[in-house]
Amino acid sequence: MSYDPDQNPYKVRRSLTNSKPFNFDLEARRFCPQCGRYGLKIEHNFCKYCGVDLSEIEPIGKGDEIMKNLAISALSDPDPIVRKEAVDTLGNFKDKKVLGVLTYVLLNDPDEKVRKEAADELGDLHHPYSLHALTLALNDKSPIVRKEAIEGLKKIKEKNKPDDMDKGKAEE
Repeated sequence: MSYDPDQNPYKVRRSLTNSKPFNFDLEARRFCPQCGRYGLKIEHNFCKYCGVDLSEIEPIGKGDEIMKNLAISALSDPDPIVRKEAVDTLGNFKDKKVLGVLTYVLLNDPDEKVRKEAADELGDLHHPYSLHALTLALNDKSPIVRKEAIEGLKKIKEKNKPDDMDKGKAEE
């Protein structure tokens, strides 16, 4: 079964398509850093959708106000340029708290440039939880998102590659 982003029942695009914005309550709810689903209670230690352990990743709602405001902009601003810049800035924090927001944006944002930026930032974070989201993004309808997902997977592989894999290989 292949992933079809248009058939995802957990998408929340209301903030981008309706006049009434969707309320992301980052003080009470969190995003899964692996599957990107929103709505997990902030105190939960496991994702009820994919089962990933959330205990090592502090929710973004427990972070500083700047990070929370950027996350809200990345998720719900009607202007794709603002969302893209917010995603870029969130990635620059180099904090694993933003993994869930970036994953959600990658799998749900209607603008391909915003999804591409999310894929880039997930690759730059080098976190193993990003592997699942970047793998799903290989089926994105946009070729620029698919290309960036491949680049992100390469970045994670290089960062997490054991040193002994290079032993015995000829020098370039």
